[in-house]
Amino acid sequence: MADSRMRVWFALFVLAVFCVGGAAGIFVGARMERSDGPWRQAFPGPGAGGRGGPPGGPPPGVLLERLTRDLDLDAAQREQIRRVLESSRERVEGLQREVRERFAAEQRTLHEQIREILTPAQRDRFERSLERRARGRGRSPRR
Repeated sequence: MADSRMRVWFALFVLAVFCVGGAAGIFVGARMERSDGPWRQAFPGPGAGGRGGPPGGPPPGVLLERLTRDLDLDAAQREQIRRVLESSRERVEGLQREVRERFAAEQRTLHEQIREILTPAQRDRFERSLERRARGRGRSPRR
């Protein structure tokens, strides 16, 4: 009789642990969903700062929806923020383009300076390394 009671208590304990774990998973999942909202859903995968999405942050429409929800914007505020986002979009995209181009130019200069120091055999290994890195990012190697 003591053996069957022990089995019942053990089964109840396992059931309780399972229920608590499931509830914790649901709670954490819901909190994570709210923290990233539609942004994570629209742009899954790694991005800027380790978060999902393209570099530079969420698209204006997604950002506007998040601000509307998080800040309880009224219709007038929503429209004003939409205009601000639209007016800044071109400037921000131009700045991002300029920074990417400057970074690529600096990286090409750095690679060229490294090549000048290396022996021919080392240079070949360096080129293969650059190609592997570029393939890993889905790009062609920069020379």
